[in-house]
Amino acid sequence: SSDWNSTVTHKAAEAAALAQKKSAEAIARARMAEERLSAERKSTAFWRRQAQAAEEEAGSLKTRSAAAEVKQAVMVEELASERRKAARMFDSLKYEFMNAEKVQSEELHSANERKRQLEAELEQVKKELRNKNLENQRIIEAEQERIEREKSRASNRMRPSFSRKKRQGSNVSMSGSVIHHEETRTADQSMKEMSIKLQNDVMSLRKEHDLVRHTSIDEINSLQNLSKEWSRQAGRAVEASRAEAEYLREKLAAESAMRLKLLNELQDIRGTVRVYCRPKPCSGGEPTITIPTHDILVLNKDTAALSFKFDRVFSPSSSQHEIFSELEEPLISSLDGFNVTLLAFGQQRSGKTYSVLGDCGFDSRGQAILQCYGVQLQTLQQLFTIASHRTDRYKDTFSITIVEVHNEKLIDLVAGTPLADSDGHVVICETRRDKKDRKSVVIAESSWHKGKLEIKTNIDGNTVVQGLVTVPINSFEDACTLWQQSITKQLERLRRQGSDLKKYDKNSNIIATIHITSINVATGVGTEGKLQFVDMAASDVAPVPKKENFDINKSPDADDTHFSNKSIDAFNDVVNARCQFDRSVPYRNSTLTHLLRDSLEADAKVLLLCCVSTDQADLTDAIGTLRFASRIQKVSIGKATKHIVGSKE
Repeated sequence: SSDWNSTVTHKAAEAAALAQKKSAEAIARARMAEERLSAERKSTAFWRRQAQAAEEEAGSLKTRSAAAEVKQAVMVEELASERRKAARMFDSLKYEFMNAEKVQSEELHSANERKRQLEAELEQVKKELRNKNLENQRIIEAEQERIEREKSRASNRMRPSFSRKKRQGSNVSMSGSVIHHEETRTADQSMKEMSIKLQNDVMSLRKEHDLVRHTSIDEINSLQNLSKEWSRQAGRAVEASRAEAEYLREKLAAESAMRLKLLNELQDIRGTVRVYCRPKPCSGGEPTITIPTHDILVLNKDTAALSFKFDRVFSPSSSQHEIFSELEEPLISSLDGFNVTLLAFGQQRSGKTYSVLGDCGFDSRGQAILQCYGVQLQTLQQLFTIASHRTDRYKDTFSITIVEVHNEKLIDLVAGTPLADSDGHVVICETRRDKKDRKSVVIAESSWHKGKLEIKTNIDGNTVVQGLVTVPINSFEDACTLWQQSITKQLERLRRQGSDLKKYDKNSNIIATIHITSINVATGVGTEGKLQFVDMAASDVAPVPKKENFDINKSPDADDTHFSNKSIDAFNDVVNARCQFDRSVPYRNSTLTHLLRDSLEADAKVLLLCCVSTDQADLTDAIGTLRFASRIQKVSIGKATKHIVGSKE
């Protein structure tokens, strides 16, 4: 019994010790739970404070954005005022200069007239003087002849005369010669006086001519000096106005850059779709679109008008570089690990492909040639430029896929090109089930040669097209070459099929996706970004039944517009569902919306470039396009986040 008691006592002690141990463990677990709860409370409080700070920062950014807009408006008004003032000053100086030039020309003309008159008078006087000299010469010669005759007569009178009659005749002739001699002397004296008078007149005319000539020369020189001084004053005034205008222009550019930066920050916080509108220049007649400010577009139809407000409305004459400069900051952020999508939406012949890709032509051999690069190629060029300047700190890699959606079918535009055959590899989607069963992955890798394309969701929840060929690109030239080869291959395929190129292009959606990986060389930590460009099909409005009338005065938010293309119409249904916060969004109704699900639902920056025609004939399609662009602004996607990954080496 003593053994039994000792055994029971021992077992009781063991049970007590075990109970005490379990109690201690329970107390420890309770303490750990309390600590975790306290940590969660602290974390919740921290994130609540972070959310409040984010809300305050958003409010501050809104205020700064509004202040920047007000300051920009003031600067624009000041610039306009200075321009008007400079224009008025320039006009007044121009008027004064023109008047001075006119007065100067008139004075020069009058001086030249006076000079010509004096020269004519001088020539007349010289002519008269020459005539007088000739007349005097003739008189002198006649006088000399008379004197010679008188001398000969006098010699004849000195001969002896024996008849009285002859003496009387000689006396009479002597008296007549004396009288004639007196008359000749008087005439000579009068001629001398007249000659002296003429010489005095000529001298006075010469002096007067010299005086007038010197006066005219002095006046001409003074007018030239005055005109030079007036020109210098006008030049200084124009230079001052130009310097002031340049200063105000630089200040306006700085304010616009600050406004754009604040607007992008605000849009990042809001997480909404950014909408930009690019009207196409009118091909003829009166354009239907006017742009009163940089963010407002007015569409006119007779007496009715519709007003739309977007993040930016470009001028029809805007260049490709101006479009890229406005979209550059959000597009370049893909290099920092963000997902960015640019949607080019618009009616047929509105410039979507030109804005996104550029001007595509063909040479004599049928090879595609890209010119006047669009937003996509300019973005790639800028990305490669940035990557080349930071090779000592980051290792950047780029790869691209190009897929076409036509009549709900997927077509790989890269497969079959020389670059794809040499460097390309197939995209394999790994799902959770594939992670458990590696055989399915082997089967997928062996069957991709059949050209089967399938939309799947990978293990990270991203939408992937399995079977696409992705090609690494190491330079901007590689990207251009790949696009040219893809377009050439597409054209050859359509010609073999005998398809209508315009009709095919109208219903075609082309999605180019650039995957960017940036690894920090020092830490091995990097980012993964995705840049997507979508050249959507034509957004031509479906014909309205006769029982219905297309009311252009309807609100821009009206959602009863239907498009001719099925993919665009399904995309419109998705946007309407997102605007109305429906629980069920019909992404799978179309291949296009299924592919773009990540862009419309995940953490991405979404930009819509709305291209519209300004021709009267395209008014109905322009209204439908602008209403859709106005509705998609209300879609809230959420704040984009940076995708950070570890080293893959």
